[in-house]
Amino acid sequence: MLKVEADVTRLLQTSLALLLVATACDRFSSAEPEPTQEDIEEPEPVDAPPAEVAQPTEALRDPVPFWEGGEVAREIERRAAESDGLVVLELGEDWVPYLFSDRDPQTGEQIPNAFRDTYLALARGEIPDDHHGERASRDKYLELYGIPPTLGLLRERFRKASTLSCAADLDLGPLERFTGFVAYRDNDRARRDARRFNTLERQVRRWMEQQHVAADAELDESRIPDRELGKLREYRDRRDEVEAIRAAQARLQCEGYYEGRARPERGALDWVTHEALAEFERRHRVFGWGFIGRETIEMLRKSPTEVEREAVLRMLTERAMHTMAVIEDGSRTGTFVGADGQRHPIPNLEEGLREAIVSSLGLETPESTLAFLEGLGELTPGRSVRVALRGPALPEYYGPEMALSIEVDRGDVWYDFPFDAQGRQRAQGVQRRPRVTVFTQYRGQRIALARFGTTIGGWRSELVDGTVMWKYKQSEVGERVWSRIVAAPVWLPPESTPHRELLRRNPRRGRPGEPKYLVNYHETGPSYASAYGLVAAYHLTFAELPDGRIRLGHDEGIRMHGSVDYMSIMRRHSHGCHRMHNHIAVRLMSFVLRHRPHVRRGQQPMAFRRNLEVDGQVFPMAIDQGGYVFELVEPLRVNVLEGRILGERRTPIPHAIPKYDEEVGAYLMPDGSAVNVDRLGNLTPRTLPVDAGVPDAGPGGGRDGGVDAGNLQALLEALPM
Repeated sequence: MLKVEADVTRLLQTSLALLLVATACDRFSSAEPEPTQEDIEEPEPVDAPPAEVAQPTEALRDPVPFWEGGEVAREIERRAAESDGLVVLELGEDWVPYLFSDRDPQTGEQIPNAFRDTYLALARGEIPDDHHGERASRDKYLELYGIPPTLGLLRERFRKASTLSCAADLDLGPLERFTGFVAYRDNDRARRDARRFNTLERQVRRWMEQQHVAADAELDESRIPDRELGKLREYRDRRDEVEAIRAAQARLQCEGYYEGRARPERGALDWVTHEALAEFERRHRVFGWGFIGRETIEMLRKSPTEVEREAVLRMLTERAMHTMAVIEDGSRTGTFVGADGQRHPIPNLEEGLREAIVSSLGLETPESTLAFLEGLGELTPGRSVRVALRGPALPEYYGPEMALSIEVDRGDVWYDFPFDAQGRQRAQGVQRRPRVTVFTQYRGQRIALARFGTTIGGWRSELVDGTVMWKYKQSEVGERVWSRIVAAPVWLPPESTPHRELLRRNPRRGRPGEPKYLVNYHETGPSYASAYGLVAAYHLTFAELPDGRIRLGHDEGIRMHGSVDYMSIMRRHSHGCHRMHNHIAVRLMSFVLRHRPHVRRGQQPMAFRRNLEVDGQVFPMAIDQGGYVFELVEPLRVNVLEGRILGERRTPIPHAIPKYDEEVGAYLMPDGSAVNVDRLGNLTPRTLPVDAGVPDAGPGGGRDGGVDAGNLQALLEALPM
């Protein structure tokens, strides 16, 4: 009897040990090896154990912690979690959007994606030893450029922000009170304004001391000479703005944005403060100009740890959007009729996911968010870290395959020539900006899921007979299709592209053996800063056959693609393409691929060569590989609407128009002759005075066969928005 009791006791102890092995894992799932059968001590055989003794619990094969209410509720099987509609988030350092993955989830086939390693290195804050790293070292923060930071990088940023001793002394009150807008103008003006206000401030303080009051509002104005009251009014008018600038500068100083820069002019938005603000915006994905106002001031009003919490929430929400393969972000509202015959709202799934992430993971405060990050343990490449949570329910129109389509509304369009007889810009106002809308078909309904800003064609510079001229680049109207989507695409510049636009200044210029320029492979790609950004879909003409199949036509050179020039979206023209913010383009194209059958074709072979000649030097351009190609099994339809045509011309001006020459005071053709240009694009010869100083047309025609890059950029910036 004693032996049986001892055996039962040993069995109970062993069973408990097995149960602990099965359940005592991290709060987060990882790629750590599970215990094997050999690692578990087998219990000694016993004679007929009593029926009430529990049997060992089977270990989960792929456990994921399910989070609820800020803590782990239980461990669940990953596949079971996904089948139950839970969101399983990958938090590790190896996460990439679907576009940059290299394994087909259906077949398991692995087709290497050449840009994947670069994407991951940049997301982790690493600086590759190539042109990608050179550009990233200048930009520093790449979230605005479509590459969100990893949790490992965000955790390091959060730790530093939480240890800033100066943060406790920051007075953000002036930023809360300020409701205006301050733009950078020039350094000299900033210096004058700061000195003027400092003089006014000293005078007001003297009056306060004389009258023994603590605030200027308490001053007895009858005791101030009438001739001096204007100074008091000027001080009060400017005080809120100056104090807001000072508060912003203290904030930027505390967080290190002035490191390596000149000392700022206190209380004035000088160049160094403008640059520091632009860096602050890039770090926190604020679409701004480096000014104080709008979204920028909203972020400046938050503490250093609060803005880092926002960064974590943005990153987690972005990963959740990709994980769930959803696109609804609240940009389109409306309803659809469900299978029950009732109307249901189009949900804002981005907002729903953010709320679910906050409540499930317990990220309500900066302190709890940092604690969550610290609880992740080691975050290194190669280690998978997953969590499961319950997100918003998918609308019933969702499915593995969806009848998607794209519509581009070109908004207000001007075909009139945008400069007058003296080369001054004509006013061409617009109210409706170009937009891209994503639709799906469900039960006979065309449902708008999301809408994003984009660009359309307009007046752009083009090389004509060796001279840079204006040419209207049309965004072709009508139905087109996408047959392929290319990740990390490559742009092959046409012959008409001015050579200097394809070069960049060598940061090591001036050193022995170093050329003045380098080929700008950021422009051609692959690069987050390329002409096509991180992804491009190619517009093709097509014909619909009687049986409903689509026969592909030709490529007109129009793309829908990402762009690093994030402030130009909806504001400036393109060469005819529809540009989008990089992160939105990546989200959209990944969404399409997740809901449309496709084939991975992999890296596109290429052998492109061109010699670029500038200032008597030749710079060879060589591109040996294109982007990573996904081919759609069934092309996706895209409809480009005409928009609302404004002005006198109803169609684009088909011919190139010369640029206005300020020195000569005329529009000069490539052969040196002068012309008048009216708003309809008509060119009529004109005679210049003998002393007009028209230069001889050289071998390339025009003045010098080229244009200074800085002047060209200024001209492009001056184009109508």
